[in-house]
Amino acid sequence: MAVTSIWDIKGRFDRVIDYAANPEKTVEQSAKGMAALHAIDDVIEYAADDMKTEECKFVYGINVDVENAKEQFKETKIHYKKTGGILAFHAYQSFAPGEVDADTAHKIGVKLAKKLWSDYEVVVATHCNTDCYHNHFVINSVSFKTGKKYNDCKDTYRLMREESDRLCEEYGISVITEPRNESMSYGEWKAESEGIPTLRSSIRGAIDFVVKRSMSKRQFFEGMDALGFIIDTSGKYPKIKHSGTERFVRFKSLGEGYSLEEIFQRIAVNDHIEPSRIPRQDDPDKIFEGEEEPVEIMSFIPLYRSYNRAMEIAKARPYQNVSVYYLVRQDTSIKRLYEDSLDLVTEHNLKTGDDVINYKAEAMKKIDEVIEQRREMRNLLKRLERAGNLVEADKARFNIGVYSMRLSKLRREVTTCDEVLERSRHVRDNLMRIEQDKFRGKEMITDEHIGRRGGSSREDESKRS
Repeated sequence: MAVTSIWDIKGRFDRVIDYAANPEKTVEQSAKGMAALHAIDDVIEYAADDMKTEECKFVYGINVDVENAKEQFKETKIHYKKTGGILAFHAYQSFAPGEVDADTAHKIGVKLAKKLWSDYEVVVATHCNTDCYHNHFVINSVSFKTGKKYNDCKDTYRLMREESDRLCEEYGISVITEPRNESMSYGEWKAESEGIPTLRSSIRGAIDFVVKRSMSKRQFFEGMDALGFIIDTSGKYPKIKHSGTERFVRFKSLGEGYSLEEIFQRIAVNDHIEPSRIPRQDDPDKIFEGEEEPVEIMSFIPLYRSYNRAMEIAKARPYQNVSVYYLVRQDTSIKRLYEDSLDLVTEHNLKTGDDVINYKAEAMKKIDEVIEQRREMRNLLKRLERAGNLVEADKARFNIGVYSMRLSKLRREVTTCDEVLERSRHVRDNLMRIEQDKFRGKEMITDEHIGRRGGSSREDESKRS
């Protein structure tokens, strides 16, 4: 099975080419297995270097020389006087774990690109750094043949998916046959098909949890309330949200079996219920263990350390940490970014925003220095190769690799500095909510004769807005 997507690039397409052709993602080591690093290295020249001949690289250019792709993209745009608007398109094709090897994934990607974008300059890169082999395509928005801009629309995307499925069948790979829920975005459907938690899947999980413990509508509403959910039945379409999220979703968008009517039917056939208590939730002190500063004035090191701990606790025991879970749920999918942020501020003792800004400036200065050092080493390598001095040439290649790895680390740190500054307010706000809430589960009411707190009518029971 292969899933596909495509989106436009209106900023700098060179960064996307750099990401797609990053050698740390497109190199499969014959002795050490798949490369596991996730750095974004913008050196296409390094990706094409023959520094490690035992490695297989999966980067291919269609109508373009990979080594000079950025320049050729620009030349085409300048030639046809189309340098504004959408600069390029970034497409993606991912295979299910274990269905293909890197070589097969790359062959399929190259065939797909040649079929779809034969009049355009395209960089195809197969990434080997995850359990799922996946292809990245960077497509110049302007055709080098006609000067026409690529029209990304529903028809061209449908053609991409159909051709991807055809190639999968050709290579004996399964294709997607189950239609997705039309109320979901393709991205959300893709995530659920791959077993990745989403907003709707987490709501369905909570509903299933409560339905098993309910004998009546009233007990269902009580149970959802105890888990921190707000249910609104005042409009035409009943909807639900958690207090830790901003937007409601309609029950009917959750899929078959999750409209209110279907939920009540499931409850009506219950002949017994499981223990009625909602699990006691973990004490937030576990999240702030060893941190004495209030979140409002907490420096970056304990701030990011606490937030990473919150994500770990919520992911491991979501129903015992419901409020925490819904506050940090969306961030667990990019937890690596928060781990990188914690590593950065800890390694360099960055406590404040000013510390991060100053370190970023130093790192950018070092980047310029290392680029110059690597350029001089490359020039030396050329001279040594012309002179036939193979021993010294090998040393120069090794030094070029060292400089490239140093550049990769510095560039990654510059990007992480921006992430730290950008996300710190969001992290602090969420931790302040965790700090202020005791997070204790409430006992579900099992006696139908006991009235609800603060309400007497069925309408009051079911409205949570």
